[in-house]
Amino acid sequence: MNHMMRICSILLRVVAVLSLVLFLSLLPGSSMSNAAGAGSARLSVTSTPEGAEVWINGENTGFITPHTFDGMRPGTYKVEVRMRDYRPEARSISLDPGDDRSISFYPAIRSHIFILGIIPALLTGALMTLLLTVIAVGDGIIIGTLVGIGRVVHNRISRAICGAYVDFFRGTPLLVQIFMIHFGLPPILGRLLNRPEPVPLDPFFSAILALSINSGAYVAEIVRAGIQSIDRGQMEAARSLGMTYGQAMRLVILPQAMKRIIPPLGNEFIAMLKDSSLVSIIGMEELVRKGQIIVTRSYRPEDTWFTVGVVFLFMTLPFTRLVAYLERRLRTGDQA
Repeated sequence: MNHMMRICSILLRVVAVLSLVLFLSLLPGSSMSNAAGAGSARLSVTSTPEGAEVWINGENTGFITPHTFDGMRPGTYKVEVRMRDYRPEARSISLDPGDDRSISFYPAIRSHIFILGIIPALLTGALMTLLLTVIAVGDGIIIGTLVGIGRVVHNRISRAICGAYVDFFRGTPLLVQIFMIHFGLPPILGRLLNRPEPVPLDPFFSAILALSINSGAYVAEIVRAGIQSIDRGQMEAARSLGMTYGQAMRLVILPQAMKRIIPPLGNEFIAMLKDSSLVSIIGMEELVRKGQIIVTRSYRPEDTWFTVGVVFLFMTLPFTRLVAYLERRLRTGDQA
């Protein structure tokens, strides 16, 4: 009898130990699980930035990155990280018995958050674009008015020189003209000043010079067309009153021509506002250059260039509406 009781006691102790071992093996992250589950796998999940929720096979695990999952069964898992203001990122991974794998995620910030973040930098570039355009078109109006008048005066030399200027700068790409001035002018200045090295030019100066000369060629054609659109009888009447050619041009012809010149000048401003983006090639940090810098840092070209396009649109729309308004008003004035 005592012998039977001793055997039962031993059996009870064995059952208790086995139960304890089984219980410990079921605990997540337990060292016993690794010892007992030789066929299980280990998975480490990290993300940049950290703190993303980890979802496995569509279920929230309740853990955030970085986290290591021990004792995972072999198989294929869909691992996903989710984080506020960031796009969810998912990836499939296959685990074999005994694997110790790691998986890293780099979730991208959502588009609207990214766009709001780059708007200040792009607006700074937009202000530089506007400044370049205003100065260039202002200089272009001065240059173009003088050249336009030079193309209609009764002087062959003046017409030839002004015509060559207009043909060259209207017939060559603006990008080439920017290169000619920024990279071609320094060696010439160095030789003129007897210096052994080229004289470097500031990108802002080069941009203003190239844009102004280019704009002047187009404005010259606008001014020439505006002057020639005025009836010749106006000049003859002014000369018959004793005015000189210059007085007649300044007091009679140009005031009438300006009404017809203003709308095309508005279109030239809009065109120059867009063409000014070419100065980004020489390092001028206007709107497009700011966009290039943002793309190289963020690797988000689709969001960046879309935003740049929208900023250009918002800059050109007011001037487009203004030009249309001026055309209507001046047309009404002519009819009256």
